[in-house]
Amino acid sequence: MKLSAEQQHRLSRLISAELDGAQMMTEILQHEHHALKSRDPERVLAISREKQQVVEQMQDATRQREHLLVSLGVPAGTAGTNALLEAGTETTCARLWSELQRIAVRLSEQNEINGGILALNQRHNKQALDLLCGRTGSRNTYGAKGQHNQDQPGHSLAKA
Repeated sequence: MKLSAEQQHRLSRLISAELDGAQMMTEILQHEHHALKSRDPERVLAISREKQQVVEQMQDATRQREHLLVSLGVPAGTAGTNALLEAGTETTCARLWSELQRIAVRLSEQNEINGGILALNQRHNKQALDLLCGRTGSRNTYGAKGQHNQDQPGHSLAKA
């Protein structure tokens, strides 16, 4: 399908908006990575708010792009965009789309890394709380007859 100059411009503008958001998200995830490694909960919370704003902006641009695709008779989503760009000669749109796809892969990888750091920090915090509450080992234990004893009361090591 051949797009008119106006349609190409509109698609290019929408993909550019998504790309701008993805580039902002790259920076945000790097800041989050450093905040998680330094265990700075206030900074992590502030970054979480930033991420939410950028995600909403990206979702809005994506919805607009998908609406344009549907209005052109093309299926919404990545597959529809790929099919449209492969069928035409919209080189600017194709270049922007390709860059967006590359950044999306990097974002996914960085998000997985940050999620791993977060999970590890949560595990360390839980272990510290268990230690402070006098719970040793797993909270899920078994009695002498093999019965499951969940949430055994611990012995507090500190009093407030």
